[in-house]
Amino acid sequence: MKEEGGTRWGGLPDRRQFLGAAGAAALGAAAPEALAAPAERESLVPDRSLKTKHLVVVLYGNGCRKKDTVEDPAHTPHMARMMAEGSVFTEDFGETANLHGYMYTEMITGRETVSEHPLYPTWTEMARRELGGSPNDYWMLQGVSYYRSWVYDRKHWSAHPEGGLEFGANSLTMNKLFHEKETRSAGELVRASIEPGLGHTKRTLNDLEEWMADARSRHLHLPASTRTSLVDREVPLGDGQCFEIAKHLLSEFRPKLITIQMLALDDAHADAGFWDYDTDYEQYRRHIAATDELVGNLWDFIRSDPALASSTSILLRPECGRDDEVNVYGQLHHSQGNYYAHNVWTLGVGPDFRRGAVFPELVMRRDLCPTVVYLLTGRDTARHATGSVRTQMFREEYQLPPYVLRDRFGNPIS
Repeated sequence: MKEEGGTRWGGLPDRRQFLGAAGAAALGAAAPEALAAPAERESLVPDRSLKTKHLVVVLYGNGCRKKDTVEDPAHTPHMARMMAEGSVFTEDFGETANLHGYMYTEMITGRETVSEHPLYPTWTEMARRELGGSPNDYWMLQGVSYYRSWVYDRKHWSAHPEGGLEFGANSLTMNKLFHEKETRSAGELVRASIEPGLGHTKRTLNDLEEWMADARSRHLHLPASTRTSLVDREVPLGDGQCFEIAKHLLSEFRPKLITIQMLALDDAHADAGFWDYDTDYEQYRRHIAATDELVGNLWDFIRSDPALASSTSILLRPECGRDDEVNVYGQLHHSQGNYYAHNVWTLGVGPDFRRGAVFPELVMRRDLCPTVVYLLTGRDTARHATGSVRTQMFREEYQLPPYVLRDRFGNPIS
C-alpha cells in the first residue's frame, strides 16, 4: 500500500511521525539542564587527508569490564594484538552504568538522553549528511530487536530535524532474518526490514535483494566462532551473525560505516546465577573469549583485503562495565557507583591511529560520537554532541590540538 507525505491510510501517523512526535514530547518534558544546547567550542580545522574511508564500530552491550579484556591479554589474545597496532584508552568514563538502551543512545549521539530512540542526530546521520552516498553505505546490525526491556533496532535514525530517516542507516536484525523457520524471499525480507524513507533507488534495492539472497543462503554457517558451545542460543548466535554479515557487507558494498550492537554479555547476571548453567560469571567469560575471536577474525579479514587494509578502521567500546567482584550468587552486576562499572576502555585500530599507544587519562563516553564523525569526514561537525574528538589517538603527523575533557553540558573540565 502506497505511503506518501508521511501519513498512511486512514490518516494514521507513520513510524517516523510517531517517533518524532514522541521525541518532541520527551524533549519538552525533560529537565532543561539535561537537554540544554552544548557549550560553544572552536571546531577542529577540517582535514580531508584522513585515510579511513570505511569504519566498523563494535559496541559491547550489557556490560564488559576492562578487567576481563584489556587488563587480561591472555584471555583476549586477539584484542591484545590489536592493541599493539592501535590506540587504547583505559579510563573511559560514563556517569551511568545501567539503563542499557539509553547508554547506547548516548554513545551514538554524543549527549545525554531521556529516550531510547535518539532525539539528537546519530553518528550515522552526521556522517551521511556530510559524505552523501547510497543508503547501502551505512549499516546498523544487531543480534536481536530487543533484550529484556531494551530496544535496539530503532537507533539507526533520530527524531531530530537535522537528521531523520533520510540520513539513516540500513538496519538488520539477525533473529528476524537468519533462522531455520524463515520462508520469506529475499525481496520480502528487504521490504520488511528496510524503510522506504532511507532513500533507496530501484538499483540500490535490487543490489540489496541480491545480497540478501546470497546472505540467506549462507546463514547455516554463521557465526564464525569456535569459542562458545552456546551458539544455538538466540542472543549469542545473533552477536556472532553480526560479525559474519559485516564481512559480507564489506566485500559487497564497501560501506562507509557499520555499527554493531552486541547483547550477549548480559549472561553475567541475566537470571539465576551459578545454579543456572548459562547465566553466570563463567558464561560471561566464555562470551568475552568468543567475542574476542569474532573481533580478531573481522580484523584479519580486513587486513587480508589490500584495499580495505589501507582504508578501514575498527573502534571497540562497551556501553558500560561491570562490578569489581562476582557476588555470592555467581553473578557480576553493573552497579551505580562501582569503579569498574563506570570506567571502561576504548580500542581503535586503523590507518589513522597511533600504534601501540595507551592513554590513561580520563575521557568520556560522549566522546565516541564526535570521534566517529571526525574520523570519517575530517570535520568536527557533531555540534549537538557534548563530547570532544579524541585527538590524542590520531597519528602525530595530523598535528591535532590537545583533547578537551568536557562535562555533560559540553563545558571544559579543568
